Amino acid sequence: MKKTLLTLVIAMAFNVGYVVAADAKPAFPNPAKAIASQIYEMLGENNIPDEIRGSKAEVRVAVDRGNHLRILSVDTENEAMEDFVRSSIDFQKLGKGTYEKGIVYRIPIEVKK
Repeated sequence: MKKTLLTLVIAMAFNVGYVVAADAKPAFPNPAKAIASQIYEMLGENNIPDEIRGSKAEVRVAVDRGNHLRILSVDTENEAMEDFVRSSIDFQKLGKGTYEKGIVYRIPIEVKK
């Protein structure tokens, strides 16, 4: 009886260890979400001019070899918004992460009133 109970406990311990090891997933966030959150932080650090309040833009960016952002285009009707976005995030270095080089990321930006 004791041997059976001991064998059962050991088998359960091995199974629990196997399940825990199999469920481990890398903790890397989606690159598009990571880039978007860093862009929002970069834009939030600057004083937002009143002339761009309520404006929307779609920014297309790519990441180069040195993990620097390169703005490809800013699609907006407000020219001041385009200047603000370009001056705030163009050629800025991204934080740590796994970013795919050469992929174009589309980031929507809306400035609240």
